[in-house]
Amino acid sequence: MPTRSSSSCRLCGQPITTQALSFSALPVCNRFTPDGRVEHRMTLDIVECDTCRLVQLREAPPSDTLVPTVPWIRYREPEGHLDALAGELLALRPGARNVLGTGPFEQPLLSRLGARGLAASALALDLPIVEGRFPYLESWQATLNVAHLAARAAQLGTFDIVSCRYILEHAPEPVRALQALKQLLTSDGLLLIEVPDSSKFLAARDYCFLWEEHSSYFVEETLRDLAAVSGYRVAALLRYPGVLEDALVAVLERADTAALPPAARGPSALFQAYRDNFATTRAQLRSRLSAFAGPDRTGIALFGIGHHAIMFVNAFGLADLIALAVDDDADKSGFFPPGFHGPVVGSERLLADERIKLCLFAVAPHIEGKVRDKLAPLAARGVQFRSIYAALDNSILKDPA
Repeated sequence: MPTRSSSSCRLCGQPITTQALSFSALPVCNRFTPDGRVEHRMTLDIVECDTCRLVQLREAPPSDTLVPTVPWIRYREPEGHLDALAGELLALRPGARNVLGTGPFEQPLLSRLGARGLAASALALDLPIVEGRFPYLESWQATLNVAHLAARAAQLGTFDIVSCRYILEHAPEPVRALQALKQLLTSDGLLLIEVPDSSKFLAARDYCFLWEEHSSYFVEETLRDLAAVSGYRVAALLRYPGVLEDALVAVLERADTAALPPAARGPSALFQAYRDNFATTRAQLRSRLSAFAGPDRTGIALFGIGHHAIMFVNAFGLADLIALAVDDDADKSGFFPPGFHGPVVGSERLLADERIKLCLFAVAPHIEGKVRDKLAPLAARGVQFRSIYAALDNSILKDPA
């Protein structure tokens, strides 16, 4: 529900006094458990700065609350554009000799640049082992600070290209993170920042893209502003299209001085519509899904149990309507997704359950066809297939008529 918020913008530092889209008592999306207990819930307030228009969490959760408690939490980021991106980087710095990756998603790009003759290195996440804790993205973003990166620069030297893919949107202090990364650059080095562009999901009014691990939701305008405020010039701003969200790549050079924060732009119609449409969307969705679930709540399966599916169920309050949480990842089998009423089962269980009337897909569009083929017997007996993603033609958020 919309609530009034007051905080400071993590990009421009100005007060934020606009209404928030607020979600209370949401479980952490990576906290799969063997028994379904939810030991920690949090409130997420999504706000837009009415000065620079950065959409962001009003308060980022403490990183310790986000550390996975199972060892198999891993995410994948787009790779299909990396050959083209490697070419763009070398066109901007044809004399580059070395490259450093600063997070868990760097190896595909490092391999491509290494094949073109650059010496490729990667930072490691060196943390003490703690029983029942398996550090991942929340700990990588915490390394983007002056003290840590100064120590790594003293150890490793500086680099002609430094890559930071899909980490900056996690950082509670992105300006300080960018400033800290300068220590790893040669005087004329390039810093590559890759983030998901948020404009498509905001325009589609898709709420499953919200995530407690994303402190900032960048679009082209706010990524440019972030670079300038942090003391960089944009050498190139590249966009690589995706069905649900584009990959946005800023290639940055040092600037002599940091720019002043942007002048006040006022709240955007894009975020206002996104915020204000939520309550109506939730009511319509629950009504639609209740009809499929039936009085016994046995009619709906959800296929693909990642953080999008978990946010979809918990943000909209749908756990009681999901009869089967389905995923063929063996690591997830038998675990309860956070906030769900039942454990993850495999597709064989779904195929055998003749009560299912609707199968919701929470899988990437490029693999949905393969999933449909696997589940063809369901279609043959009249089960409907719909996507949770609002931008797709077969979205459950759209009226099939």
